[in-house]
Amino acid sequence: MIKELNPTHPIMQNRPNALDPDERIYRKLVDSPFFQTYRRAFINATGLGLVLVPADEEIPVVDQGGRFTAPFCKVLNENGGGCRPCQLEKLCLAREVGNTAETCTCYAGMRETLIPVRAGGKTVAYLSTGQVFTVSATERDFSLVAVHLRRAGWDEGRLDQLAEAWKATPELGLDRYEGNITLLAAFALQLSDLLNRLLTEENHSEPQIVVKAKRFLNAHLEEKLTLDAVASHVGVSPFYFCKLFKQATGMTLTEYVNRRRIEWAKRKLINPNSRVTEVAFDVGFQSVSQFNRSFLKYVGVSPTRFRGIGGESGGQLQRAEAA
Repeated sequence: MIKELNPTHPIMQNRPNALDPDERIYRKLVDSPFFQTYRRAFINATGLGLVLVPADEEIPVVDQGGRFTAPFCKVLNENGGGCRPCQLEKLCLAREVGNTAETCTCYAGMRETLIPVRAGGKTVAYLSTGQVFTVSATERDFSLVAVHLRRAGWDEGRLDQLAEAWKATPELGLDRYEGNITLLAAFALQLSDLLNRLLTEENHSEPQIVVKAKRFLNAHLEEKLTLDAVASHVGVSPFYFCKLFKQATGMTLTEYVNRRRIEWAKRKLINPNSRVTEVAFDVGFQSVSQFNRSFLKYVGVSPTRFRGIGGESGGQLQRAEAA
């Protein structure tokens, strides 16, 4: 089980300078207006909880208003409690997540889902939701749940309280639940865009030459960009610019341009009517094969597979991002 720490907790207050890059990026994602706006909208619209969990188990979960939303889960985990089966299932679920969402049904009959938020082939965090039934009350039997709880050491007095909380846990039809997961999968792709920007901006002391170059590059991504043209725009020699850009960003000019083009392509591919070939040339790649190789390198899946993850929900997510 992942323990939440409030940002005002003494432990957190005493370690701001000790944050490693992964934890720093995770906290920026959680605090971003984009994530917070979508999270509130998702909770209000669906009644499901939504928490951004770090992929690194050593990083504490930032307080997001409580991770346990179902009445049963709240009672079970209050005061740092919980039980071994619950802990093991959460751990197994996290380890099973690859490039797409993974859902499990816990011993209490509730569904929970983790959706990866990735950048550069690496998972940085998971969108966690669920703790809800997808079967009707007539098909559920608490006596089976009680067997697990007794084995975990819960006494009969507490079982009555847990039984009531279990009955009070909300129910959501399977189709509605899976529809919500599709929305979240598409949102995770948008959140990955933000993640890539945060990773690119991790160095807070970029020289003005690099800042100016980035603005120029982002404004002309669809064009054929050369080192000489960019260096000329910022007023330095190509050799000096190459050295300065790599020192400031950790990337070559080509790598930066390809990353930005891929992020732009991801947005275009959300449209189910878009063609991979057209998108490749629209964002500035000179060949489809080059586009496919770059997309697989930075996203971890092919353009076609990426679009299948959650493209149908793209319009809704673009409106959420604008908010």
